[in-house]
Amino acid sequence: MKEKFINSSLAFIMKYQECDDLKIKRLKYGLEGIYSLIIKTSVVILISLILNTIKETLLLILFYAGIRTFSFGWHAKTSIGCWITTLSLYNGLPLLIKYINIPSILEYIILGVSTISIILWAPADTPKRPLIRKKQRIKAKILSIFIVILYILIFTLTNITIIKDTIIIALTMQTIFINPITYKITKTQFNNYKYYKKKIE
Repeated sequence: MKEKFINSSLAFIMKYQECDDLKIKRLKYGLEGIYSLIIKTSVVILISLILNTIKETLLLILFYAGIRTFSFGWHAKTSIGCWITTLSLYNGLPLLIKYINIPSILEYIILGVSTISIILWAPADTPKRPLIRKKQRIKAKILSIFIVILYILIFTLTNITIIKDTIIIALTMQTIFINPITYKITKTQFNNYKYYKKKIE
């Protein structure tokens, strides 16, 4: 199924533009990511329907994608690890949002810690995707800080509990995934752009 999707998509793209070997490899990599995203999202939504947490799951996907897009962060090293992480987060955490009330004092502590974490460590790259360009890192950090400020404003202005709790969970997730301790525990190199620069010098 995966190969069929990738090959048919490549064939369609190559009808309209010329592709050398390097471009084909990049397209395959991108298509593999799209396929994986579609499959994982479908499974997550199906399970959320069974668990009756579809609203919480969709909100978590939305808020987490907003901060993850610019601050990046840790990735599982294997496909199985990725599946376990994805299902645990997107199907497990919505249950917390649905059934557990987070104390207000803890929520404000998390907002503060998340803001400091984003300022200190975002964007956090990976060995496979080092953020080599300085301008790209600066832009990503600025956008990450902007998103956190936006979330804090939404959190402060809304009285809808599910939105407030989802923002807190999303920021907690990302605070963990950009933390150098997480990289160290999982034996993943942190600040990979520095390593990359040293290698080519």
